[in-house]
Amino acid sequence: MKAVGSLLLVLAIASGCAQIATSMLINAAPELLASTLGQYNVRTEFSDAAPLIKARDWLGLSTLARQKLEKEPARGEWWQLAGYGHMQAGEFAIARDCFERATRLLPEEISGWNLYAYTLKQTGEPRAAMNALDKALQVDPTSTQALVILGDIHAEGRRPLEAIRAYDRALQIDERDIFAWYGMGLLAKRSNDSSTLDRAIKALTQLHPPFAAELAKKS
Repeated sequence: MKAVGSLLLVLAIASGCAQIATSMLINAAPELLASTLGQYNVRTEFSDAAPLIKARDWLGLSTLARQKLEKEPARGEWWQLAGYGHMQAGEFAIARDCFERATRLLPEEISGWNLYAYTLKQTGEPRAAMNALDKALQVDPTSTQALVILGDIHAEGRRPLEAIRAYDRALQIDERDIFAWYGMGLLAKRSNDSSTLDRAIKALTQLHPPFAAELAKKS
């Protein structure tokens, strides 16, 4: 069954928040993760969220979503928006619980699984995160976001071969995926694999120069 597209895509693009994040702290940057997953038909009941995302008013966004959930507690989209607000505010445990609820209500929504996995990763639950990613890849085997998060988890767990396989698989699906290239480059840098590092830097020089510059810095 085709996954329902993400509400966050339309809201983020409409509010001007779909730009590539430049933070080097994580590969699957939350803004890009939440704004590039799927498609969603704009409906008027979600229009109040767009200006809050544009203003980066994460408290306002999560508050709005909670208010809506008082009337529609079974509305998965509002759980996802509440989670997005909490995630952007750095409240990962609260966001994780929101996304978990969203996945139960919208099990065919790929972005819900990816966001749930990402917040599980951030709260130090890698095994649970990988279980969520298994679900994500059942919904959409071509989700490069899921594969990048999986690669990051393996990289952080010092399983470089598994990480490389995940990043490689993402790049086979989309050779322009900047986060897969960046994850691959970080891994190569740590292991002194100059050939792979050079490939990653070359690709990112064309795709996203800030990431290329970060990889090119001397340790």
